[in-house]
Amino acid sequence: RGAAAGEAKLRRWSAMPGWLVVACRTDGAGLEEPAGTGREDYAACCCAVQNLCLALHAEEIGTKWTTGPVNFDPGFAEAAGIPEDEYVVGTIWFGKAARTPEPPPLKLTYDDVFTRHD
Repeated sequence: RGAAAGEAKLRRWSAMPGWLVVACRTDGAGLEEPAGTGREDYAACCCAVQNLCLALHAEEIGTKWTTGPVNFDPGFAEAAGIPEDEYVVGTIWFGKAARTPEPPPLKLTYDDVFTRHD
């Protein structure tokens, strides 16, 4: 997208109060095998990120988990100091909110989302 877009992204990211790059060690198995350790390890990282975000929320710290294309550029992993036997899962931005936004309206009801199977 060009240097100007990159500079704008750098300014925005630099303004974040905190950010954490999440990485997963790879055993070379990849994510293609549905029952493989690669997919299991990736899922475990995602669950850990969700638990971390919930724990931060309980402390009134807001989070945003981002998995935009920049996360998967080899230069990003290198800049973040990610070892070659790991890959980036995503980035968590975190900080105290300047204001508390109103919760979004519910679009679906409980019955729209859950189905009971007897």
